[in-house]
Amino acid sequence: MVYMSTKEKTNNERLRELIQASGLTQPVALTVFNRGLGARPYSESAWKSFLSRPDSSRFRALSDEMLAHAERQFAKVKKTA
Repeated sequence: MVYMSTKEKTNNERLRELIQASGLTQPVALTVFNRGLGARPYSESAWKSFLSRPDSSRFRALSDEMLAHAERQFAKVKKTA
């Protein structure tokens, strides 16, 4: 019998998956993420807070709006093998 997990992924977990699937380094992934944000791009520190563990004092939840933005931006990136 197969059991499926009913736990939905958090926005931060989904962001980590997008980065991993892209094959990009975190600094390059931040550049991709910041595209289209205009004059208010995210800093490296803020970026790391999205990728930190939820029990870390550095952790910052990624909003639904920013996850949607990330999904649009990473969809434009082809993974290089």
